[in-house]
Amino acid sequence: MRPFPSFLTRARWLAAVAVCLPATILSAQGFGLNEVGTCAVSRGFAVTGSPCADASTIFWNPGAAADLEGKSISIGASDIAVRGTFRQDTTGRSYDSNIRPTVVPAGFAAMRIGKASLGIGVYVPYGLTSQWHDNFPGRFSAVRASLQTIYVQPNIAFQANDNWSIGGGPVFGHSTVDLKQALDLSQQFAEPGVTFGMLGIASETEFARAKFHGTASAVGYNVGVHGKFGDWSIGARFLSQLTFNYRNADATFVQVPTNLTLPVNNPINPATAVPIDAILAPQFAAGGPLVSQKGASRIVHPWQMQGGFGYNGFEGTKLSVDLARIGWSAFQTLPVTFTGPAASDSRSLLENYDDSWSYRFGAEHQFHSWVGRAGYSYANSPAPDVTVTPLLPDMNRRNFSAGVEIPVASMYKLDVGYLHVNTPGRRGRIIERTSASQDVSQLNTGAYSLSADVFSAALNIKF
Repeated sequence: MRPFPSFLTRARWLAAVAVCLPATILSAQGFGLNEVGTCAVSRGFAVTGSPCADASTIFWNPGAAADLEGKSISIGASDIAVRGTFRQDTTGRSYDSNIRPTVVPAGFAAMRIGKASLGIGVYVPYGLTSQWHDNFPGRFSAVRASLQTIYVQPNIAFQANDNWSIGGGPVFGHSTVDLKQALDLSQQFAEPGVTFGMLGIASETEFARAKFHGTASAVGYNVGVHGKFGDWSIGARFLSQLTFNYRNADATFVQVPTNLTLPVNNPINPATAVPIDAILAPQFAAGGPLVSQKGASRIVHPWQMQGGFGYNGFEGTKLSVDLARIGWSAFQTLPVTFTGPAASDSRSLLENYDDSWSYRFGAEHQFHSWVGRAGYSYANSPAPDVTVTPLLPDMNRRNFSAGVEIPVASMYKLDVGYLHVNTPGRRGRIIERTSASQDVSQLNTGAYSLSADVFSAALNIKF
């Protein structure tokens, strides 16, 4: 029996993990999460120039925290329910995603000291949950992907004068990424220049599941400025880019039985029919290319720049408009490195994201003891047509939101909000991109449709 050659395409699954940017279609572009603070959710995230009167402003405009009186605490969470479908051109069949509702928590605290305010925020500005059923044809790009990130931001803000306040602080980020992907036997080489597919093995024949787990930390900053001029207010904030390097990640491979046999006259042993599972088994044993090993990748959390203004000239009513720019152009390539037997398969994938815009509009009105809120936002996708994948079938998003703030005690107010995410759908691919010269028509063989409902609640305490 001839020796079985190494797998030439075994690293493709790991390259996808560096994308790890959600199939969870949320209100921000890419894998960004805007669901930080229920008031912001309810007002369409137009809260930079006209901040919410709670401690969540530490995230949305760190400078405006100087306007908070006394001590403020805000604790809340958003429950995100996503529905996704891929319809394949060749079969006309539709495949639904298998994403469970995801809870995104956030907590903030601020304390006024003279003209300054000290505070801290714990929040999730980026994240991912992507899950498809086992029969999904794109499972060879991704079965499941999870990106969990948490930011911790100490904050200090000052009232520079009667009109202006400034503030900000460092951001300490910690990220955990997990990926599971199926490996397609038909694309693997039985002999140099001869794939199992050439030997009659059907496409999408699964022979292994690959898993990736890594953690990383990074440091950045969040700064903001806020101005008040009669009935008008303006503001701006900047959240820096953070780069997470997963330098010592765990890559594991688990064999999946195929129960297939290569017939007589096969190139491995022409005289005898050969059970394929027996041929593959040494690849997963000690010294094999699919043994558990170390890997490395990198995920860039892009910078965010947001500015806006508010108007309070109507009795009991606030209006706000924000414009946000997200630096997704930092996401151009996905470097992937193995430090074990698959080191020769290290590579970089092309993503070529563009910077993107988001337009945000919000309003709130005081009704006696309670406050009603509503908002709308639109975000264009940073992903080019060739990078719409099972991990991130990103597309333009229209977000409609509403909410109320209700006093529950002298120091306590309850915020509840609802956000609906609507998308136009978008054509995309389920296979890996292997060359920059590939035509979109060669890659995008179906259409993705996504929507989401977000339920948010927060308890705000002032004393």
